[in-house]
Amino acid sequence: MQRKPLKFNNGKFKILLFGDLHESYDMSGENAAAKSEDASNLMSKALDELKPDMVILLGDNARADSEMQMRSVISRIVYPISLRDIPMDLVFGNHDRECNVTLEEQIKLYNENENCYLRDDDPTITGTGNHYLTIKSSDGKRDVLNLWFLDSNNLVEGSQNYNLTVTDYDCVHKDQIEWYKKTAQKLAEDNGGKVIPAFLFQHIPVQEEYELLREAKPYEILDSVKGHGIFSDKYYVLKPEVEGYLGEGPCTPDENSGEFAAWKEIGDVMGAFFGHDHMNDFAGFVDGILLAQSKTAGFRPYTDGCRAGVRLITVDENDVENFTTQMYHFKEFGLKSKSLGPVQRNITDRQDMKLKIAGAAMGTAALVTAAAVTSKKLKNRKTGK
Repeated sequence: MQRKPLKFNNGKFKILLFGDLHESYDMSGENAAAKSEDASNLMSKALDELKPDMVILLGDNARADSEMQMRSVISRIVYPISLRDIPMDLVFGNHDRECNVTLEEQIKLYNENENCYLRDDDPTITGTGNHYLTIKSSDGKRDVLNLWFLDSNNLVEGSQNYNLTVTDYDCVHKDQIEWYKKTAQKLAEDNGGKVIPAFLFQHIPVQEEYELLREAKPYEILDSVKGHGIFSDKYYVLKPEVEGYLGEGPCTPDENSGEFAAWKEIGDVMGAFFGHDHMNDFAGFVDGILLAQSKTAGFRPYTDGCRAGVRLITVDENDVENFTTQMYHFKEFGLKSKSLGPVQRNITDRQDMKLKIAGAAMGTAALVTAAAVTSKKLKNRKTGK
C-alpha cells in the first residue's frame, strides 16, 4: 500500500477526530436510520466548516456479520470523507472486535479507500493496526510531526468478563510499548538525533486521566461522576484548570502498563487523544502531556443528546508544540436532530439525571413539568462544553 506523503498546508495542519461512531449494518433498532443520518450530517458539516487536512476515527467504528456487510458499513462511514478527498486513518476499539469480520479483514476494507493510511507495522506484537505516520513540512523536505496509532485491545484475557461488552478493559501491552520506544528512537536517529514531536491516538484512555480529576465534595455529588474499576469507590469532578465536560468516569484499564511513563521517557508525545467514553470531552495536561477525550460523534450508541461532537487539532509548522484543540458539538453547527425528541435535544445527560431524581421524589407529573420548563429555557442557549 503506497500513499502520497502528507504535509503541512500553508504552514498549518488540521486533524479532525470522530469518536465512537458505532455504525452497524443492522438497522432494526429504534430510529436507527435517523440516528445514522444525524451522525452523517455531523460529519459532513464538520468537514465542510472546519476543512481538516486529515480525519482520524478513534475506534468502535463499525460492526457487521460478514465481509459484504462490513464493506457496506465502512463505505457509509468513509463516504463523507472520501467525497471530499481528505486523507484518513484510524485505530480500532474494543467493539470493533465484536463481529465476524477480523480486524485484518477490516484493514483491507478500509484501504479500498485510496485516501486511507491505515496499516499494521508489526503483526508480531499485540494488537492490530499499530503504526505511525509522519507529516512533512510545507515544502516536503523534512518531517515536522509524527502521529502514533496504537491498538488498546479489548478486555483482559482470563477475566470473568472476557469477550463480553462490560468492564475489565485491556491496555496497550508491554511489547507494543517497546515497539513504540524502539521506533521513536529510530525516527530520532534519522532526524539528526532529535525526537519528532508527536500526537498519539488510541481508543481506551490511560489511567493518568484520573490525575485531571479530583474527589467531589458532598455538595458536588449531583455534578460528579462515579469512577470506573479501581477508581469506582469515589465520585469525581474536573480540576479547575481542565477544560471540557466530564459526563462519566473514565473507563481506563485497572492495570497500568507503563505506557504514559514511556511517553515521558522518550519525550516526543505532546498530546494523546482517546475515544471510548462517549460522554467525555475534557482535556488537560499531566506532566506536560495533553490528555484529551473526544465525545462520541455518533447517535446510535449511548450519547448525550445533541452534544455529540468532533475534536479539531490545529498545528503550526513553525510552532508545533503550541498546538490548539477544540471540541465542536452538533448544535453548534446549527444542525437539527432527526432522531432525538424535544427534551433530549435541549438538555444534557447531567440535567436529565437531575430531572429523574426530582421525578422520583416528586412524582412523574413534576418530572414532565420540569423537563418542559428546562427545555424552554435552553432552547436558545448555546450548549457549553
